[in-house]
Amino acid sequence: MGPAAFVIAITFVSFRIQPHLKESFAARPWGYVFPALALAGLVGARLMNSRLRELGAFLCSCLFIVGMLTSAAFGVYPYVLPSNSDAALSLTVSNAAAPLYGLKIGLVWFIPGMLLATGYFVYTYRSFSGKVKTAP
Repeated sequence: MGPAAFVIAITFVSFRIQPHLKESFAARPWGYVFPALALAGLVGARLMNSRLRELGAFLCSCLFIVGMLTSAAFGVYPYVLPSNSDAALSLTVSNAAAPLYGLKIGLVWFIPGMLLATGYFVYTYRSFSGKVKTAP
């Protein structure tokens, strides 16, 4: 059973057990762009892999992961942890948020932190780029 069959099965089961998915996609049809990204990534990864284009296959698999994660987040929004028994027990974005002061401080530290992490990633990627060659 290939990856596409697993994706179809998981999607079907997700819509069966989580009613918020149907409601979110019905209320905001523009959200279908996220599953389309996942589908394009899945097809693209297969196509690029068959043509031995490793970077393209990797980027398409990244697109697939982004598409699946954004589809899930879009489908349950504004819930973070939806409750199936009582909607009042659900954890939403608004009642899970930190106070405004904490969010501002977090943003101030997030930006330089991400710049530092990105710089380190670029340095590490360039230092260890290329395939590992085995000794004869």
